[in-house]
Amino acid sequence: MFGIGMQELILVFVIALVVVGPKKLPELARALGKGYAEFRRAFDDMKHSVEVDLDAEDFRRSLMDTPPRQPTKPESLLEEPPDEESDPELHEAAPPPYGNTAPPDDEEGSTDGLEVPRAR
Repeated sequence: MFGIGMQELILVFVIALVVVGPKKLPELARALGKGYAEFRRAFDDMKHSVEVDLDAEDFRRSLMDTPPRQPTKPESLLEEPPDEESDPELHEAAPPPYGNTAPPDDEEGSTDGLEVPRAR
């Protein structure tokens, strides 16, 4: 463990016992244990966060590398509209747009309360 043998560990324990004293040594060991556990928890959380970010980045890159899917149309929408050249009656039968003809006049000169400009 960390390249420390049994002799070095006993030496550290004896020095801590002399410096801190026998009454305070259990409190110090408990505080060091809690600090170490908190450090491990924070380190593991950071490690997990980095792994999630890397996975998300890999996923984003894999999506960018694949070509977008082409939308498929249902069979009924695959029919093309009739061509004007092939069916000229279709184009001629359509009524002219509303803007090209003047609406019928009322007795009061307006239609349904809306004023419509008249062609001159």
